[in-house]
Amino acid sequence: MASSMEVDINGPVHVADHGGTGTPILLIHGLGGSHVNWSPVADQLSAFGSTRAIDLIGFGYTQPLGRSSAVEAQRDLIISYLLDHADAPALLVGNSMGGLISILVAEAAPELVEGLVLVDAALPTIRPRLDMPVIKGLARPLIPGLGQKMYEKAVEDPESYMNQLFEILFHDGSALDPETREIALEMAKARAEMPWVASAFADAARSLFRVLIRRKAFVSRVESITAPALIMHGDKDRLVDVASARWLAEQRPDWQLEIFENVGHVPQLEAPDRFLEAVERWLATRPESASTTQL
Repeated sequence: MASSMEVDINGPVHVADHGGTGTPILLIHGLGGSHVNWSPVADQLSAFGSTRAIDLIGFGYTQPLGRSSAVEAQRDLIISYLLDHADAPALLVGNSMGGLISILVAEAAPELVEGLVLVDAALPTIRPRLDMPVIKGLARPLIPGLGQKMYEKAVEDPESYMNQLFEILFHDGSALDPETREIALEMAKARAEMPWVASAFADAARSLFRVLIRRKAFVSRVESITAPALIMHGDKDRLVDVASARWLAEQRPDWQLEIFENVGHVPQLEAPDRFLEAVERWLATRPESASTTQL
């Protein structure tokens, strides 16, 4: 069972502490997510290290308070957190936008990162697809006025709004256990009362697209990373096509690629047992990181 804590990084930042000892493990959620996105797996991950799930700026219980929600600002947040609150290089486990942020951290501060688990990470588009519900869901928050209307809809009926998101995020929504669904609904209701939600989402989304559209620069980032990585991806992901994960593995053949059949964008929620098995296998066989070697 997690305990809530608050750390000061140019303002309060909410962190869920799931216990454990040894290697720091930091769980980083995706766009529109929060620490609850790790609920089915976080306690179990504490068997492998000191496990915490952070709420990024503008998400979960971390208010912006004048801070940017852009991915570069989130990168700096994670670096500051690791410098002040981790006593050794950390294993970064990032889903979607959190995976991209993990890559940015590993590039900028290799000495702080022992390894990466990239869970359906936000990546450059390799095989464009015309999925209108997804396109509308991503585009609306970026258009002035429409983003606010989406926020108002979430305020009016957070459960309905959450269920619509789950239809995009999951291949099989029935795979989500009732307890985790209830936790997610509680967070959705809490977020419905936060007036900064729409602007924080748009700020983060715009910055994400700015980074990903520059494919050559992205490849340079990836090539410079010294940490080992596990690339984990659902083959039914409607947000980040599995072709992008295979492309990333081609850029870094030393990184391990694990494709989950019949799983969508959030394997840790849709297939938690398979997620944990994959992480455990990789931890048992991964090569040593350069940051560990330097210590």
